[in-house]
Amino acid sequence: MNWNDAAEDMVQSVLAQTPRPVREAAEARLREAAERLAEEDGKNRVGVETVIAAWVAGTPEAIRPDLPRQMERLGLDPSEYRHLLDSVG
Repeated sequence: MNWNDAAEDMVQSVLAQTPRPVREAAEARLREAAERLAEEDGKNRVGVETVIAAWVAGTPEAIRPDLPRQMERLGLDPSEYRHLLDSVG
């Protein structure tokens, strides 16, 4: 599966907010989920939107309420992803 540069950058940005002890495992889960979502959508390349969808879906329930703040920290507008945030859980 191909990844565009912006998607790679998004993965690294998300991982920078992930505690070091679990970062490697989190990266593997995020990449696997993003590739699975891309395949389900019939895409042969992972893009930023797919990474964000995988990130939201894979965020543990206990910290989901913090996702909008984390998105803002990454320069994202959480309102653009409300459909993902509301569908989680």
